[in-house]
Amino acid sequence: MAGTDREEGRTKRAALRRALDELDARLAASAERGPGAHRRFEPLVEKLRTPAAAFLRPELERRLARHVAADDSFARDRTAHALAGACGQEALPALLRAMVTDRNEDGDMLHADVLDLFEAWPETAFELSVDCTASDDPGLRRVGLRGVCFFDLLGTEYFDLVADAACDPAAEVRADVMTTLGSGFGLGDPSRALAIRIAGTSDAAPEVRRAAVRSLHQPPEGPAADAVVACTSDADGLVRYWAALALQGMQAPEVRAALERLTTDGEAIVRDAARQALAPPTTWL
Repeated sequence: MAGTDREEGRTKRAALRRALDELDARLAASAERGPGAHRRFEPLVEKLRTPAAAFLRPELERRLARHVAADDSFARDRTAHALAGACGQEALPALLRAMVTDRNEDGDMLHADVLDLFEAWPETAFELSVDCTASDDPGLRRVGLRGVCFFDLLGTEYFDLVADAACDPAAEVRADVMTTLGSGFGLGDPSRALAIRIAGTSDAAPEVRRAAVRSLHQPPEGPAADAVVACTSDADGLVRYWAALALQGMQAPEVRAALERLTTDGEAIVRDAARQALAPPTTWL
């Protein structure tokens, strides 16, 4: 009986390995990538989404890393989906590394798989997210901070961890912090969140200034309004664009003067945003 069980186990493993080989071959075939590709790949991927395929974890992780390096989001997402189903929480480290280059493309399958694992194994997911925030890789630090925010939507427990990243050496991390502090997470410490975003409008990196001014849109008041008005003179066109939109409907003389100036800006999107901001509010009859 024991010999029969071992034979069945070997047979099942061989079938799963063949399924992985078939997945490789089909992912490499451009003809498989046409319309309906998601549905065509689904039965094969689902065959691998079983705990019995956990022994394939090293091979799935190597393939996932290769697809990420090749910027192949379709192959990445199919492989990640198989890995998540086969390995559960053990798949999280590899999936979090894959999230570094995720642009929410191709049906957002990778993002959905990570969220499913976060919900199924919250303690493991949170610990891994915190570990990522201390990584040498700025991409992983971004992933880690987003993970922390998933478990603390209103910033009541881990506000300082995220807010301190406003001083991160990587501009992309600082930009993410500006966006996060402009969301519900900023309610964890509203005054500090506002001060950090105002300071962000003077950051050396334009992507941080864009994110900071975009986050000051309530409309801004007091020092925040002053910072946004100052951004209308920023060297970066997108900063001026977001500043114009943030000032929409405000009637203060200095605001209207700044918007009037932007109606002759050298960039069309800035001029259009300024005209939109100056337009009287629409009234519905």
